[in-house]
Amino acid sequence: GHFAANMANDAIRYRIEDLTLDDMYGLRHLYYQRMFIRMAELLNIDHSFSRQTITPAALEDLRLRVADALQAASDILPFNSTLWGWNFGFDYAPSHYRLHASHQQIHQQYALLPSSVMAMHDHATPADEPLVSYSCGDLIQDFITDYKKRTGNDFFTIYIQALRNNRRMDHRDQANHSLIIYEDEHVMLFVPKAQTSQWELQLMTRNKVGNVLEADIATRQSLDRAMLFAQKILARLGARMVTSIEFPKRFDAPLDDQRLLYAFLPKLPYAMGAFSEAQLRYINGHYPEDFAAACMDKLRNIQNILT
Repeated sequence: GHFAANMANDAIRYRIEDLTLDDMYGLRHLYYQRMFIRMAELLNIDHSFSRQTITPAALEDLRLRVADALQAASDILPFNSTLWGWNFGFDYAPSHYRLHASHQQIHQQYALLPSSVMAMHDHATPADEPLVSYSCGDLIQDFITDYKKRTGNDFFTIYIQALRNNRRMDHRDQANHSLIIYEDEHVMLFVPKAQTSQWELQLMTRNKVGNVLEADIATRQSLDRAMLFAQKILARLGARMVTSIEFPKRFDAPLDDQRLLYAFLPKLPYAMGAFSEAQLRYINGHYPEDFAAACMDKLRNIQNILT
């Protein structure tokens, strides 16, 4: 599931502004199709598909059969998590390259992650036990597990309440206090209170959907549409390239409160990546509520064009 269209600097460049809703549906459909079919094969689910694109209805039927088989599965799955990431756009830093976003133009990757990987001592001797594989969604799972033990509450239930009842830290009560840029009955696009990257946006499922295998057609369409909104908002604010990362729940995770979450990280012109980003913190020159207000202003025109 690796697709890259890297272009010379004097070739035609794709712009975020050129993206359409059909583009988003198409790109993401390829991802869903690949994941669902691969999981069907691993679970020995009969399916007969040609090399043509599967219709959304047939794909949803396959997803439901995979979900049912996952609940009934007693063996440890060889793969138990998804991986999805995307760079779109063309940009440069003052040094004229992007070290942490080398694949520009269109660069989409998706795959299934194994539940464990072989470990070696000194690159030669196999370890007695395999290592649990790394998935960025595990960072969320570890946190909400600890939160549940400490408080007895489901983190995301409290988190959504906090987003809805957000208060500014500068006590400017007349200024915008909302962090939520867009939402429908399935998803919420918002500015995180503590951005780990300049102009970061996040997208999250409102219901207890932790990965794409738990997302029905309506939820997947809501995700795709909100992704387009996020990309276009950032582009109209000046972003030239955006890196997008999925944080999924593992298929066999014990908690059901984890929500599927996406981070959108713009690479801004003449803005080098900071070391603090790797430490999951970033010092911004603005309040998150003010950035959310700027995003909402751009979204109004985008919604008018798409509807």
